[in-house]
Amino acid sequence: MIPPAPILAALQPCSLLQGWQVTAGPRAGRWRTLAARRLPLALAALGLTSCGAERHAGLLPTVVSVVTRMEPRGYLSLLVDLNAPRQRPTLRVAPGLVAYDGQNLVEVQPIARIDEDLGPTWELLVSDLQSGDERLLPVARGAEVHGGLEVVHLLERSVVMRNQAADGSSQWREVDLSGGGQKTLAEAEGTSRFECYGPDRGFTIYLDGQRLMLALPHGNSEEALPLLDQVAGVVSVNWVAESMFPTFVDQALDGRFKMAGSLQAMARESTVDGDLREWAQDVALGVGSAAHVQEGLEAWDNERDASFAVAARLAPYELCAAIRVRDDDLLPGQDIIEVETNLERWQLEVPAEPTELSVRGLHAAFTDQASFGVGVELCLHPQVWETRDGHVPFRVIYRDVDEDEGVTIIASAPDIPWPALAGVRLPRRGREGTLPHRDE
Repeated sequence: MIPPAPILAALQPCSLLQGWQVTAGPRAGRWRTLAARRLPLALAALGLTSCGAERHAGLLPTVVSVVTRMEPRGYLSLLVDLNAPRQRPTLRVAPGLVAYDGQNLVEVQPIARIDEDLGPTWELLVSDLQSGDERLLPVARGAEVHGGLEVVHLLERSVVMRNQAADGSSQWREVDLSGGGQKTLAEAEGTSRFECYGPDRGFTIYLDGQRLMLALPHGNSEEALPLLDQVAGVVSVNWVAESMFPTFVDQALDGRFKMAGSLQAMARESTVDGDLREWAQDVALGVGSAAHVQEGLEAWDNERDASFAVAARLAPYELCAAIRVRDDDLLPGQDIIEVETNLERWQLEVPAEPTELSVRGLHAAFTDQASFGVGVELCLHPQVWETRDGHVPFRVIYRDVDEDEGVTIIASAPDIPWPALAGVRLPRRGREGTLPHRDE
Protein backbone atom coordinates (compact mmCIF):
# COMPACT_ATOMS: atom_id res chain seq x y z
CA MET A 1 0.00 0.00 0.00
CA ILE A 2 1.22 3.51 -0.78
CA PRO A 3 1.93 5.20 2.57
CA PRO A 4 -0.26 8.19 3.42
CA ALA A 5 1.08 11.38 1.87
CA PRO A 6 0.34 14.92 3.01
CA ILE A 7 -3.07 16.11 1.91
CA LEU A 8 -2.96 17.18 -1.69
CA ALA A 9 -2.81 20.97 -1.52
CA ALA A 10 -5.25 21.38 -4.36
CA LEU A 11 -7.84 19.36 -2.45
CA GLN A 12 -7.75 21.17 0.86
CA PRO A 13 -9.43 24.59 0.59
CA CYS A 14 -10.47 25.65 4.10
CA SER A 15 -12.06 22.58 5.67
CA LEU A 16 -12.66 20.69 2.42
CA LEU A 17 -10.64 17.65 3.44
CA GLN A 18 -9.65 18.65 6.92
CA GLY A 19 -8.13 15.66 8.68
CA TRP A 20 -8.10 13.41 5.60
CA GLN A 21 -4.88 11.84 4.42
CA VAL A 22 -4.71 11.77 0.63
CA THR A 23 -2.52 9.41 -1.40
CA ALA A 24 -1.77 11.66 -4.32
CA GLY A 25 0.35 9.22 -6.32
CA PRO A 26 3.14 10.21 -8.70
CA ARG A 27 1.13 13.05 -10.20
CA ALA A 28 0.89 15.13 -7.01
CA GLY A 29 3.25 17.55 -8.72
CA ARG A 30 4.03 15.85 -12.02
CA TRP A 31 5.86 12.59 -12.57
CA ARG A 32 8.98 14.41 -13.64
CA THR A 33 9.49 17.81 -15.21
CA LEU A 34 13.17 18.15 -16.05
CA ALA A 35 15.25 16.86 -18.94
CA ALA A 36 15.14 13.10 -19.38
CA ARG A 37 18.14 10.89 -18.79
CA ARG A 38 18.68 9.11 -22.09
CA LEU A 39 19.76 5.49 -22.10
CA PRO A 40 20.63 3.23 -25.02
CA LEU A 41 18.02 0.49 -25.22
CA ALA A 42 19.26 -2.99 -26.13
CA LEU A 43 16.26 -5.14 -27.01
CA ALA A 44 16.21 -8.92 -26.86
CA ALA A 45 15.93 -11.11 -29.94
CA LEU A 46 12.37 -9.98 -30.69
CA GLY A 47 12.72 -6.65 -28.95
CA LEU A 48 10.17 -7.66 -26.35
CA THR A 49 12.07 -6.36 -23.35
CA SER A 50 14.85 -3.85 -22.73
CA CYS A 51 16.86 -4.09 -19.55
CA GLY A 52 20.47 -4.77 -20.45
CA ALA A 53 21.52 -1.10 -20.62
CA GLU A 54 19.94 -0.36 -17.25
CA ARG A 55 21.79 -3.23 -15.60
CA HIS A 56 25.07 -2.27 -17.21
CA ALA A 57 24.68 1.29 -15.88
CA GLY A 58 23.60 0.05 -12.44
CA LEU A 59 20.27 1.88 -12.72
CA LEU A 60 16.92 0.55 -11.58
CA PRO A 61 13.86 0.75 -13.84
CA THR A 62 11.48 3.51 -12.82
CA VAL A 63 8.67 2.71 -15.27
CA VAL A 64 7.64 -0.38 -17.20
CA SER A 65 5.59 -0.01 -20.37
CA VAL A 66 3.53 -3.10 -21.23
CA VAL A 67 1.29 -3.73 -24.23
CA THR A 68 -1.13 -6.66 -23.90
CA ARG A 69 -3.45 -8.53 -26.22
CA MET A 70 -6.79 -8.99 -24.49
CA GLU A 71 -9.48 -11.65 -24.55
CA PRO A 72 -11.61 -11.91 -26.58
CA ARG A 73 -10.03 -9.16 -28.72
CA GLY A 74 -8.31 -5.81 -28.63
CA TYR A 75 -5.19 -4.37 -27.04
CA LEU A 76 -4.52 -2.55 -23.79
CA SER A 77 -1.35 -0.66 -22.85
CA LEU A 78 -0.06 -0.07 -19.33
CA LEU A 79 2.42 2.23 -17.62
CA VAL A 80 3.45 0.99 -14.17
CA ASP A 81 5.41 3.28 -11.86
CA LEU A 82 8.30 1.44 -10.17
CA ASN A 83 9.85 4.34 -8.28
CA ALA A 84 9.08 2.79 -4.88
CA PRO A 85 9.65 -0.99 -5.27
CA ARG A 86 8.55 -1.71 -1.69
CA GLN A 87 5.18 -0.06 -2.24
CA ARG A 88 2.11 -0.84 -4.32
CA PRO A 89 2.78 0.78 -7.70
CA THR A 90 0.45 3.17 -9.47
CA LEU A 91 -1.02 2.02 -12.76
CA ARG A 92 -2.06 3.95 -15.84
CA VAL A 93 -3.79 2.45 -18.86
CA ALA A 94 -4.58 3.30 -22.47
CA PRO A 95 -6.68 1.42 -25.02
CA GLY A 96 -4.81 0.22 -28.10
CA LEU A 97 -1.10 -0.25 -28.71
CA VAL A 98 0.92 2.57 -27.16
CA ALA A 99 4.51 1.90 -26.12
CA TYR A 100 7.08 4.11 -24.40
CA ASP A 101 10.73 3.06 -24.58
CA GLY A 102 12.40 6.02 -22.90
CA GLN A 103 12.93 7.86 -26.17
CA ASN A 104 9.79 7.40 -28.25
CA LEU A 105 6.10 7.24 -27.52
CA VAL A 106 4.57 5.36 -30.45
CA GLU A 107 0.99 4.34 -31.14
CA VAL A 108 0.27 1.67 -33.73
CA GLN A 109 -3.20 1.14 -35.18
CA PRO A 110 -4.02 -1.10 -38.17
CA ILE A 111 -6.58 0.46 -40.51
CA ALA A 112 -8.11 -0.57 -43.83
CA ARG A 113 -8.18 1.85 -46.78
CA ILE A 114 -10.38 1.20 -49.80
CA ASP A 115 -8.76 1.92 -53.16
CA GLU A 116 -11.20 1.96 -56.08
CA ASP A 117 -8.64 0.33 -58.38
CA LEU A 118 -6.87 -2.07 -56.03
CA GLY A 119 -9.63 -2.84 -53.55
CA PRO A 120 -8.99 -2.77 -49.78
CA THR A 121 -5.41 -2.03 -48.78
CA TRP A 122 -4.29 -2.63 -45.19
CA GLU A 123 -2.15 0.08 -43.67
CA LEU A 124 -0.56 0.89 -40.33
CA LEU A 125 -1.22 4.25 -38.74
CA VAL A 126 1.93 5.11 -36.80
CA SER A 127 1.52 8.09 -34.47
CA ASP A 128 4.64 9.40 -32.79
CA LEU A 129 2.99 11.20 -29.87
CA GLN A 130 6.29 12.79 -28.90
CA SER A 131 6.68 14.74 -32.13
CA GLY A 132 3.05 14.72 -33.25
CA ASP A 133 3.99 13.13 -36.59
CA GLU A 134 1.73 10.52 -38.19
CA ARG A 135 2.63 8.11 -40.96
CA LEU A 136 0.55 5.66 -42.98
CA LEU A 137 2.54 2.56 -43.89
CA PRO A 138 1.08 0.12 -46.46
CA VAL A 139 1.17 -3.47 -45.20
CA ALA A 140 -0.85 -5.68 -47.55
CA ARG A 141 -3.54 -5.67 -50.20
CA GLY A 142 -6.95 -7.04 -49.36
CA ALA A 143 -6.44 -10.14 -51.48
CA GLU A 144 -3.51 -11.14 -49.27
CA VAL A 145 -5.45 -10.78 -46.02
CA HIS A 146 -8.29 -12.95 -44.81
CA GLY A 147 -9.84 -12.09 -41.44
CA GLY A 148 -7.76 -9.01 -40.67
CA LEU A 149 -4.33 -8.31 -39.24
CA GLU A 150 -3.09 -9.02 -35.72
CA VAL A 151 -0.18 -7.19 -34.12
CA VAL A 152 1.90 -9.83 -32.38
CA HIS A 153 5.03 -7.98 -31.26
CA LEU A 154 5.75 -4.29 -31.00
CA LEU A 155 9.50 -3.87 -31.29
CA GLU A 156 11.72 -0.85 -30.87
CA ARG A 157 11.52 0.23 -34.52
CA SER A 158 9.20 -2.28 -36.14
CA VAL A 159 5.98 -4.25 -35.77
CA VAL A 160 5.58 -7.98 -36.27
CA MET A 161 2.11 -8.73 -37.65
CA ARG A 162 0.29 -11.94 -38.44
CA ASN A 163 -2.55 -12.45 -40.87
CA GLN A 164 -4.44 -15.44 -42.16
CA ALA A 165 -4.02 -15.71 -45.92
CA ALA A 166 -6.79 -16.60 -48.34
CA ASP A 167 -5.44 -20.17 -48.59
CA GLY A 168 -5.79 -20.60 -44.80
CA SER A 169 -2.10 -20.34 -43.96
CA SER A 170 -0.67 -17.81 -41.48
CA GLN A 171 1.71 -15.18 -42.78
CA TRP A 172 4.10 -13.12 -40.65
CA ARG A 173 5.32 -9.67 -41.59
CA GLU A 174 7.82 -7.35 -39.93
CA VAL A 175 7.03 -3.73 -40.82
CA ASP A 176 9.67 -1.04 -40.32
CA LEU A 177 8.02 1.87 -38.45
CA SER A 178 10.36 4.37 -40.09
CA GLY A 179 8.95 3.47 -43.51
CA GLY A 180 11.97 1.39 -44.53
CA GLY A 181 9.87 -1.46 -45.89
CA GLN A 182 8.83 -4.88 -44.63
CA LYS A 183 9.86 -8.49 -44.81
CA THR A 184 8.11 -11.83 -44.52
CA LEU A 185 9.01 -14.01 -41.53
CA ALA A 186 8.80 -17.77 -41.29
CA GLU A 187 7.40 -17.52 -37.76
CA ALA A 188 7.62 -15.39 -34.64
CA GLU A 189 7.58 -16.62 -31.08
CA GLY A 190 7.43 -14.56 -27.92
CA THR A 191 7.65 -15.24 -24.23
CA SER A 192 5.36 -14.74 -21.28
CA ARG A 193 8.02 -13.80 -18.71
CA PHE A 194 10.05 -10.56 -18.70
CA GLU A 195 12.70 -9.82 -16.10
CA CYS A 196 14.79 -6.78 -15.24
CA TYR A 197 17.67 -5.99 -12.95
CA GLY A 198 16.92 -4.87 -9.39
CA PRO A 199 17.74 -5.55 -5.73
CA ASP A 200 17.17 -9.04 -4.41
CA ARG A 201 15.30 -10.94 -7.13
CA GLY A 202 14.66 -7.88 -9.32
CA PHE A 203 11.52 -7.02 -11.28
CA THR A 204 9.43 -9.50 -13.29
CA ILE A 205 6.36 -9.18 -15.52
CA TYR A 206 4.76 -12.54 -16.28
CA LEU A 207 1.53 -14.26 -17.23
CA ASP A 208 -0.20 -16.58 -14.79
CA GLY A 209 -2.84 -18.12 -17.00
CA GLN A 210 -4.70 -15.07 -18.32
CA ARG A 211 -3.61 -12.79 -15.48
CA LEU A 212 -0.75 -10.32 -15.88
CA MET A 213 1.41 -10.27 -12.74
CA LEU A 214 4.17 -8.00 -11.42
CA ALA A 215 6.78 -9.35 -8.99
CA LEU A 216 8.70 -6.66 -7.12
CA PRO A 217 12.03 -6.96 -5.31
CA HIS A 218 12.02 -8.16 -1.71
CA GLY A 219 8.89 -10.26 -2.19
CA ASN A 220 7.88 -13.84 -2.78
CA SER A 221 5.71 -15.47 -5.42
CA GLU A 222 2.63 -15.19 -3.22
CA GLU A 223 3.09 -11.43 -3.00
CA ALA A 224 3.19 -10.79 -6.75
CA LEU A 225 0.65 -8.14 -7.72
CA PRO A 226 -2.07 -8.83 -10.29
CA LEU A 227 -2.21 -6.03 -12.86
CA LEU A 228 -4.77 -7.14 -15.41
CA ASP A 229 -7.17 -10.02 -16.10
CA GLN A 230 -8.29 -11.63 -19.36
CA VAL A 231 -4.89 -11.21 -21.03
CA ALA A 232 -4.35 -13.40 -24.09
CA GLY A 233 -0.71 -12.44 -24.60
CA VAL A 234 2.00 -9.84 -24.10
CA VAL A 235 2.92 -7.77 -27.16
CA SER A 236 5.85 -5.85 -25.70
CA VAL A 237 7.57 -4.90 -22.44
CA ASN A 238 9.93 -1.94 -22.09
CA TRP A 239 11.76 -1.28 -18.82
CA VAL A 240 12.63 2.41 -18.64
CA ALA A 241 15.21 3.89 -16.26
CA GLU A 242 14.63 7.64 -16.24
CA SER A 243 15.00 9.86 -13.25
CA MET A 244 12.80 12.55 -14.86
CA PHE A 245 10.53 12.97 -17.87
CA PRO A 246 10.82 16.08 -20.03
CA THR A 247 7.68 18.22 -19.92
CA PHE A 248 6.50 17.43 -23.45
CA VAL A 249 6.72 13.67 -22.83
CA ASP A 250 5.00 14.16 -19.49
CA GLN A 251 2.11 15.94 -21.21
CA ALA A 252 1.88 13.29 -23.92
CA LEU A 253 1.64 10.58 -21.26
CA ASP A 254 -1.06 12.56 -19.45
CA GLY A 255 -3.13 12.83 -22.60
CA ARG A 256 -2.85 9.20 -23.65
CA PHE A 257 -2.57 7.13 -20.45
CA LYS A 258 -5.14 7.52 -17.67
CA MET A 259 -4.62 6.80 -13.99
CA ALA A 260 -6.31 3.70 -12.57
CA GLY A 261 -6.45 4.55 -8.89
CA SER A 262 -7.12 2.20 -6.00
CA LEU A 263 -7.91 2.81 -2.36
CA GLN A 264 -7.72 0.71 0.78
CA ALA A 265 -10.99 0.18 2.62
CA MET A 266 -11.04 0.37 6.40
CA ALA A 267 -13.09 -2.13 8.41
CA ARG A 268 -15.37 0.44 10.05
CA GLU A 269 -19.06 1.17 10.23
CA SER A 270 -20.46 4.34 8.71
CA THR A 271 -23.61 6.36 9.29
CA VAL A 272 -25.02 7.83 6.08
CA ASP A 273 -26.03 11.29 7.25
CA GLY A 274 -23.94 13.63 5.08
CA ASP A 275 -21.58 14.47 7.95
CA LEU A 276 -18.06 13.68 6.74
CA ARG A 277 -16.36 14.58 9.99
CA GLU A 278 -16.39 10.91 11.00
CA TRP A 279 -14.09 10.24 8.01
CA ALA A 280 -11.42 12.64 9.26
CA GLN A 281 -8.84 9.88 9.91
CA ASP A 282 -9.54 7.81 6.77
CA VAL A 283 -6.96 7.65 3.98
CA ALA A 284 -8.41 9.09 0.77
CA LEU A 285 -7.46 8.75 -2.88
CA GLY A 286 -6.87 12.12 -4.52
CA VAL A 287 -8.22 12.45 -8.08
CA GLY A 288 -7.09 15.78 -9.44
CA SER A 289 -4.49 15.56 -12.21
CA ALA A 290 -4.48 15.69 -15.99
CA ALA A 291 -3.98 11.90 -16.00
CA HIS A 292 -7.41 11.57 -14.34
CA VAL A 293 -9.26 13.70 -16.91
CA GLN A 294 -11.10 11.36 -19.30
CA GLU A 295 -12.78 13.99 -21.50
CA GLY A 296 -12.54 17.76 -21.81
CA LEU A 297 -8.85 18.11 -20.97
CA GLU A 298 -8.71 21.31 -23.03
CA ALA A 299 -11.40 22.84 -20.78
CA TRP A 300 -9.86 21.64 -17.51
CA ASP A 301 -7.75 24.31 -15.83
CA ASN A 302 -6.50 22.75 -12.60
CA GLU A 303 -7.62 21.01 -9.40
CA ARG A 304 -9.80 23.97 -8.45
CA ASP A 305 -11.79 23.55 -11.65
CA ALA A 306 -12.73 19.89 -11.02
CA SER A 307 -11.26 17.29 -8.68
CA PHE A 308 -12.30 15.06 -5.82
CA ALA A 309 -11.09 12.77 -3.08
CA VAL A 310 -12.68 9.46 -2.11
CA ALA A 311 -12.28 7.15 0.87
CA ALA A 312 -13.85 3.71 1.44
CA ARG A 313 -14.97 1.55 4.36
CA LEU A 314 -16.20 -2.00 4.64
CA ALA A 315 -19.03 -2.03 7.17
CA PRO A 316 -20.89 -5.24 8.01
CA TYR A 317 -22.24 -6.39 4.63
CA GLU A 318 -21.98 -2.92 3.05
CA LEU A 319 -19.34 -1.06 1.08
CA CYS A 320 -19.37 2.62 2.03
CA ALA A 321 -17.60 5.66 0.59
CA ALA A 322 -17.20 9.36 1.23
CA ILE A 323 -16.58 11.65 -1.75
CA ARG A 324 -15.58 15.30 -1.50
CA VAL A 325 -15.74 17.25 -4.78
CA ARG A 326 -13.90 20.48 -5.43
CA ASP A 327 -15.49 22.70 -8.09
CA ASP A 328 -15.06 26.47 -8.23
CA ASP A 329 -18.24 26.83 -10.32
CA LEU A 330 -20.70 24.28 -8.93
CA LEU A 331 -23.95 23.99 -10.91
CA PRO A 332 -26.67 22.09 -8.96
CA GLY A 333 -28.84 19.95 -11.23
CA GLN A 334 -26.15 19.87 -13.94
CA ASP A 335 -22.96 18.63 -12.28
CA ILE A 336 -23.11 14.85 -11.65
CA ILE A 337 -21.29 12.41 -9.39
CA GLU A 338 -21.31 8.87 -10.79
CA VAL A 339 -20.53 5.73 -8.81
CA GLU A 340 -19.90 2.44 -10.60
CA THR A 341 -19.20 -1.16 -9.64
CA ASN A 342 -18.99 -4.09 -12.03
CA LEU A 343 -22.69 -4.79 -11.33
CA GLU A 344 -24.36 -1.37 -11.17
CA ARG A 345 -23.97 2.31 -11.99
CA TRP A 346 -25.60 5.35 -10.41
CA GLN A 347 -25.80 8.99 -11.52
CA LEU A 348 -26.29 11.43 -8.65
CA GLU A 349 -27.11 14.99 -9.62
CA VAL A 350 -25.59 17.54 -7.29
CA PRO A 351 -28.58 18.97 -5.38
CA ALA A 352 -29.19 22.59 -4.46
CA GLU A 353 -29.45 21.69 -0.76
CA PRO A 354 -28.56 18.72 1.49
CA THR A 355 -30.44 15.67 0.23
CA GLU A 356 -30.78 12.02 1.24
CA LEU A 357 -31.83 9.33 -1.24
CA SER A 358 -32.06 5.57 -1.74
CA VAL A 359 -32.08 3.90 -5.15
CA ARG A 360 -31.16 0.40 -6.46
CA GLY A 361 -29.11 -0.72 -3.50
CA LEU A 362 -27.49 2.66 -2.85
CA HIS A 363 -28.21 4.93 0.12
CA ALA A 364 -26.62 8.39 -0.10
CA ALA A 365 -26.65 11.72 1.72
CA PHE A 366 -25.22 14.97 0.34
CA THR A 367 -23.49 17.53 2.54
CA ASP A 368 -24.06 21.25 2.67
CA GLN A 369 -22.63 23.02 -0.33
CA ALA A 370 -19.76 25.44 -0.04
CA SER A 371 -18.11 27.85 -2.44
CA PHE A 372 -15.50 25.22 -3.28
CA GLY A 373 -17.69 22.16 -3.86
CA VAL A 374 -19.87 19.50 -2.26
CA GLY A 375 -19.59 16.12 -0.55
CA VAL A 376 -21.61 12.91 -0.45
CA GLU A 377 -21.60 9.90 1.84
CA LEU A 378 -22.98 6.59 0.58
CA CYS A 379 -23.28 2.86 1.27
CA LEU A 380 -23.84 0.05 -1.24
CA HIS A 381 -25.89 -3.06 -0.50
CA PRO A 382 -23.91 -6.30 -1.03
CA GLN A 383 -26.17 -7.29 -3.94
CA VAL A 384 -24.76 -4.47 -6.10
CA TRP A 385 -21.05 -5.25 -5.72
CA GLU A 386 -18.83 -8.30 -5.53
CA THR A 387 -15.28 -9.08 -4.55
CA ARG A 388 -12.60 -10.28 -6.92
CA ASP A 389 -9.48 -11.63 -5.27
CA GLY A 390 -9.68 -9.25 -2.35
CA HIS A 391 -10.78 -6.13 -4.19
CA VAL A 392 -14.03 -4.62 -5.44
CA PRO A 393 -14.25 -3.09 -8.93
CA PHE A 394 -15.26 0.46 -8.04
CA ARG A 395 -15.06 3.73 -9.94
CA VAL A 396 -16.04 7.31 -9.16
CA ILE A 397 -16.65 9.84 -11.95
CA TYR A 398 -17.37 13.54 -11.73
CA ARG A 399 -19.01 15.34 -14.67
CA ASP A 400 -18.29 19.04 -14.35
CA VAL A 401 -20.46 21.36 -16.45
CA ASP A 402 -19.12 24.84 -17.07
CA GLU A 403 -21.47 27.11 -18.97
CA ASP A 404 -18.71 28.72 -21.00
CA GLU A 405 -16.32 25.77 -21.45
CA GLY A 406 -18.43 22.63 -21.82
CA VAL A 407 -18.15 19.36 -19.89
CA THR A 408 -15.09 17.90 -18.17
CA ILE A 409 -15.13 14.26 -17.01
CA ILE A 410 -12.64 13.28 -14.32
CA ALA A 411 -12.52 9.76 -12.88
CA SER A 412 -10.62 7.57 -10.46
CA ALA A 413 -10.09 5.03 -13.28
CA PRO A 414 -10.81 4.97 -17.04
CA ASP A 415 -13.79 3.13 -18.51
CA ILE A 416 -11.99 0.01 -19.71
CA PRO A 417 -11.84 -3.63 -18.54
CA TRP A 418 -11.05 -3.47 -14.83
CA PRO A 419 -7.35 -3.46 -14.01
CA ALA A 420 -6.77 -5.58 -10.94
CA LEU A 421 -5.05 -2.72 -9.10
CA ALA A 422 -7.98 -0.33 -9.57
CA GLY A 423 -11.01 -0.18 -7.29
CA VAL A 424 -11.24 -0.84 -3.55
CA ARG A 425 -8.86 -3.18 -1.77
CA LEU A 426 -10.60 -4.94 1.09
CA PRO A 427 -9.09 -5.54 4.54
CA ARG A 428 -7.30 -8.87 4.74
CA ARG A 429 -8.84 -9.60 8.12
CA GLY A 430 -12.07 -7.83 8.83
CA ARG A 431 -14.38 -8.25 11.74
CA GLU A 432 -16.71 -11.21 12.02
CA GLY A 433 -19.34 -10.99 9.30
CA THR A 434 -17.53 -8.22 7.44
CA LEU A 435 -17.07 -9.95 4.09
CA PRO A 436 -20.18 -11.11 2.21
CA HIS A 437 -19.65 -14.49 0.57
CA ARG A 438 -19.72 -13.15 -3.01
CA ASP A 439 -16.13 -13.81 -4.06
CA GLU A 440 -15.90 -15.24 -7.58
